[in-house]
Amino acid sequence: MKVLRKILLISLLSFFAFLFAAAGYYFAVTGGVRLEPEKLVLSQKNVVLYDNQNAPIQNVSGKFIGKTVAYKDIPKKTRLAFIDTEDKRFFLHGGFDWKRIIKSAYNNAKAGSFKQGASTISQQLIKNTHLSQEKTLKRKLREWKLTKQLERNYSKEEILEKYLSVIYF
Repeated sequence: MKVLRKILLISLLSFFAFLFAAAGYYFAVTGGVRLEPEKLVLSQKNVVLYDNQNAPIQNVSGKFIGKTVAYKDIPKKTRLAFIDTEDKRFFLHGGFDWKRIIKSAYNNAKAGSFKQGASTISQQLIKNTHLSQEKTLKRKLREWKLTKQLERNYSKEEILEKYLSVIYF
């Protein structure tokens, strides 16, 4: 009985030490990270079109380049198509689709590599406007913190509006 208690005590202490270290790492990595609303809009005022040889064809500019398209002006079928393709439960979660994250982690573990992603539209918006494309734990932790801030400060309609206005087609 004493051995069992000792094992349980050591296990609990190890678990809490791990949680404490993980929380410390999270706060150290994300300490200065803040949502910057000005980054959530496309700042480019012109677009360069390239041919299949990667040579510039034409510089395009105009009154619609760099403008955010209002949610009400985005056709309903376009909105639904992106939600269906990128994040089926977009309107049901708070920025993280835990069901999808768990399923993706399981499938990646089964495959032995990162075959699937589980990023929501909110996470993709943050990654594309505030962070790099690198696949690191630091970037992912920063993405999570910024996604929580995004979801607190903007409605789902505003998030989708910003996402569809800044992604590259």
